[in-house]
Amino acid sequence: MYSNKLRRFLAVSAMAFFLGATSAQAQLVPLDTDGDEITDDLDECDNSITTIVSPTVIINGVDTGIQNTASNAVGCTLADLIDEIIDTCLDGAKNHGKFVSCVSHETNILKRARTISGQQKGKIQSIVAKMR
Repeated sequence: MYSNKLRRFLAVSAMAFFLGATSAQAQLVPLDTDGDEITDDLDECDNSITTIVSPTVIINGVDTGIQNTASNAVGCTLADLIDEIIDTCLDGAKNHGKFVSCVSHETNILKRARTISGQQKGKIQSIVAKMR
């Protein structure tokens, strides 16, 4: 009754209807769930939406005044890096002193890589030292 071409068209159209997009849209519009203009297949920081909203890096509710810039070409911001450092150090530290030491070590790496300045490192350290 239907030609093979028409059957394929109807099958693809039905699938697109159930998926909520046309087949052309599904092929042409890659997903970017966090809205940082890096598609999900390339995005290493796929939850950046919370940090992108703020123009500055926020640590534990404290505004550092450090500009929240893109830190690399794969979807991560400076706030993403700092959050990852803090989370990693919190998970691995046995006490507050070890936590602060871990953050200091990791921010030294960022400073040597010229991702942050010495002044920015000091600001991060000051805020982290006051965390409980």
